[in-house]
Amino acid sequence: MNHKKAIAMTCLAALLWSLAGVNIKMIEWSSYAIAGGRSLIAVILLTPMVLRLKSCKVDCFVIGGAVCYAAFNYCFIISTKLTTSANAIMLQYTAPIYVALLSWVFLREKVTRADVVSMVFVFAGMLLFFLDKAGGGTTAGNIVAVGNGIAFAGISMFLRLQKDGNPAISMYLGNMISCVAGIPMIVSAGLPNRSSFLFLLVAGALVAVSYTIYARASTGLSAMETVLLPIIDPIMNPVWVFLQLGERPGVISLIGMLTVLAAVTGRVLYGIRRTNAS
Repeated sequence: MNHKKAIAMTCLAALLWSLAGVNIKMIEWSSYAIAGGRSLIAVILLTPMVLRLKSCKVDCFVIGGAVCYAAFNYCFIISTKLTTSANAIMLQYTAPIYVALLSWVFLREKVTRADVVSMVFVFAGMLLFFLDKAGGGTTAGNIVAVGNGIAFAGISMFLRLQKDGNPAISMYLGNMISCVAGIPMIVSAGLPNRSSFLFLLVAGALVAVSYTIYARASTGLSAMETVLLPIIDPIMNPVWVFLQLGERPGVISLIGMLTVLAAVTGRVLYGIRRTNAS
């Protein structure tokens, strides 16, 4: 895919993702039921696309991406329910640091001094989230949110390894895994009220559309670009939640957010500059 088109599609996907926080907050259902229900709707919407495919190769990279997506889906929704949207989304965007580590393990790419420095600042920012007692989040929610970043990094890595395939299959299978895992919780939770059901439909539609766009765009991006370009998401996600629900992070968490943003952005911009120089 053309690089500029891939960038534009990824930014669009991130804008759609930024609506997830407020959607999830508006659903009066258990976190596990939301994760399974959202994926069920996404599977229903994505099935026609999958059936139209002439070939559907499933290998270890496809399965890896699917498992990481399913883990991310549950971590993100649970953390969004347990802590502020700002904390949940910012801890997700520690992913570039994990990408650097995973690249070293799986792709034998060297971990640079810039990687080490950025990791130090990211973990310092993460510590501030856990120290903030006035922001409305919980320690449990912040711990689960760390999983957001690790799982999102895994998604990015496995999508990168599918550049010659159709990475959208990973998203489909990931939603399938998430849906099947969530069926018992959906049954035990019972039917949601009308308002919650409508927000759940929107959430499922956003997943189906945004992650399909993201998966296709990933074929034209580097692994680092796939986790940096969606920076619109962590910026706008807390804004929508604040405008709708008045939820705001504490001062210490805001400092942590700025620290993580600066570390992640600085590391990736340094990497892009070094690549262009060479």
